[in-house]
Amino acid sequence: MVKFLSFAALQERLVEILRSKVRNGETTERGLAKLTGVSQPHMDNVLKGQRLLSGELADLILQTLHLSALDLMEREEMVAFLNRSANLEARAVPIPVLEGLLGPGLPLPRQVPSPMIHTVPHHQAAAATQPVVVQLAKDPEMCSVFEAGDYILLDQSETLRTCLQPLNYYVVNTPTGALVRAIRREANQLVLLPNASHEGPLDGLPRLSIENSDLLRLVLGRVVWLTRRRRWDDIAFA
Repeated sequence: MVKFLSFAALQERLVEILRSKVRNGETTERGLAKLTGVSQPHMDNVLKGQRLLSGELADLILQTLHLSALDLMEREEMVAFLNRSANLEARAVPIPVLEGLLGPGLPLPRQVPSPMIHTVPHHQAAAATQPVVVQLAKDPEMCSVFEAGDYILLDQSETLRTCLQPLNYYVVNTPTGALVRAIRREANQLVLLPNASHEGPLDGLPRLSIENSDLLRLVLGRVVWLTRRRRWDDIAFA
């Protein structure tokens, strides 16, 4: 378990470094005061613990001594912190699964309380806004990207749903159902692309008008991550 390391503890360690330099004759209270631009009585009170070391003064002292806040941490504390961060990144996070399948001709999956969850890598879930998982139905136009039964993680961030990025897939609310598509905005229309790397002409591709509709009503989420449902033919036998 990582011991809580407070800012006050780091301040005290910096003060102890200053006391040690004074005791060892490396500098004097007057020298420290001149170096940092404070009065000698002020520095004397800091070294005696009678005055707190302000954040601004602490930064100035660190810069003058060519140190950083990391130099105030003990090696064991740094190792424990890095190990904790690595374990956190590797941890799987349970994310709720929407009720119903997402695909052409189907009603929009519902975000209702459900015992169903799907575990997602922490770094993907942590970066998403209101993350949810949904299972996909068969979509003949996207069979090169996913298959029926696959799961996707959705980020519902309004910023990501309005600032559309190339090479991304989104869940788009169309008259034929909610579909996973790459999309491109052209004036007051959303062009639905066959794949995210599409570079061909846009003529003839399906389009949605956004002139009289809120973009957030059309773009329901950005696909963060996709996992294939485990199928019998996915299993490699030795």
